[in-house]
Amino acid sequence: MQRLYVMFPDRGPGLGLLWLRLCVAGGLLAGGSPAGAAGLLCLAAIGLLLLPGLLTPLAVMLAVPGLYGQGAALPWLLLPLALLMLGPGAYSLDARLFGRRLLQRRPPPNG
Repeated sequence: MQRLYVMFPDRGPGLGLLWLRLCVAGGLLAGGSPAGAAGLLCLAAIGLLLLPGLLTPLAVMLAVPGLYGQGAALPWLLLPLALLMLGPGAYSLDARLFGRRLLQRRPPPNG
C-alpha cells in the first residue's frame, strides 16, 4: 500500500484529505440505493471504510460504481477519483498501518 502514495500529508493538506474522505463517505451513507437492501448495505460498508481511512484505494474503487448507480452528478463521481490520486492523508488508519516508520537500532546486548 505504501507504494501507492509518496507520502501521507498532515496539517492543512491532511485535514483537506480528511474532509474529502468524510464528504465521499457521507455521500455514500446518505444516498439511497436502487439495488435494495443488499446494495445499501454494500454502500454503507464502503462508507464505513472511508470514514477512518481504512483500505482507501479499495474503498474508492468500489465507491465510484456505487455512486454512479445512485445517479450521482459528475462532481460526486470525481471526488472519489481525486481521493484515489491524492491518498488518504496522515489522519487515517492507512497512514498508521502502512506509513513510513523510523527504525531505531538497538544497542548490542552486554554479555
